[in-house]
Amino acid sequence: MWGLGMLNGLRITMRNMRRGPITVKYPYERLQLPERARWAVGPKFFEDGSPKCTACMTCVRVCPDFILALDVETREDKSKHINRFDYEIGACMMCGLCVEACPFDAIEMTQDYELAVTDPADLMRSLLTDADAAPASKHREAKAADAEGGDDV
Repeated sequence: MWGLGMLNGLRITMRNMRRGPITVKYPYERLQLPERARWAVGPKFFEDGSPKCTACMTCVRVCPDFILALDVETREDKSKHINRFDYEIGACMMCGLCVEACPFDAIEMTQDYELAVTDPADLMRSLLTDADAAPASKHREAKAADAEGGDDV
């Protein structure tokens, strides 16, 4: 009976030998990632280029690894200014909880998968620096504009 197992193994080996190579010659060739692949966290922006972040700190509070840091300054007119929004990519487990928790859809999981660095200091990335936080009214206006544009279709 041991001969049948050996023949089955040879059959599988021969089938895989005819299949051809399945390797990718990285970095000259790159795999096409699935649309829902998620890697690093990145900010989202309005059409005018301003960040969607309102500095509500929800993403910072919900992160299980404590890898997001948001340095916010509240001005006299009650507007917020983001001094730094840092992301420690080396400790991130890429769970996406920060993206799901964001009430303003201001961050996303990007498809940037080339995350290797030679210097450990490069594992700390700055998502936003010296930017005004978006007021909630701007989000309402954008949502209303999207709703109007959706009626035409």
